Amino acid sequence: TDKAPRLQIEMGPYGFRYAAIRRPIKDASSHDYVRATIFVAPATVLIPPNNLYNVANINVPMDDTNTAFYFIAWGHPSQTPETETWRRFLRQTVGVDLDHEYRPLRNDANRFWQDRQAMKAGNFTGITGFPNQDIAMWLTMGPISDRHLDRLGASDLAVVEFRKQMIEAARAFADGAPAIGTGEGAIPASVCSFQAIIPKTVDWRAYDVSYVWADGIERPELEPSYSVKA
Repeated sequence: TDKAPRLQIEMGPYGFRYAAIRRPIKDASSHDYVRATIFVAPATVLIPPNNLYNVANINVPMDDTNTAFYFIAWGHPSQTPETETWRRFLRQTVGVDLDHEYRPLRNDANRFWQDRQAMKAGNFTGITGFPNQDIAMWLTMGPISDRHLDRLGASDLAVVEFRKQMIEAARAFADGAPAIGTGEGAIPASVCSFQAIIPKTVDWRAYDVSYVWADGIERPELEPSYSVKA
């Protein structure tokens, strides 16, 4: 219900962590709802997991105007979706959502198969599959976006820090420093993303968390929120 989170940053030699802090539905006077995301330079984002498995995306530049986008889940086999189930859930099935070279069939010309009726019924984007919503945003900016036209606000704190850190890292590397996130600057195995409701007396930066890897939990079947026909 809190749609305007406060954002906070913790910088690191591997990238940075940032937390979106919201009011929880219960105990809002004494607790915060925290979603902490991690950027691992140069191309990985560890997304706050659900209670069954971990999630991340990797965006690898292929050339000046094309990027390979990987959306991955990992955890214990008993509660992590196998490849085809994961593809169906994300609407990334070859022959249905992607062509044989893994290129999206949704595009600007067909409005990414946006479902206006679903939007009228309460779906915010009308586009199924979390990656497809991101891809629609990226592609409609054009091959190379003119960042001079950006109007950044408080909710763009992580965007600002990403740009500053990567520019500084590139300049440092050009001057002979190690690449960001390598050697002693690599991300520690103990650092991971999380979402939790924690007491206000606890700093999210020091909150003790670990990757989701538990056995014996029945895994519910992943189902898209609604269906879309081309």
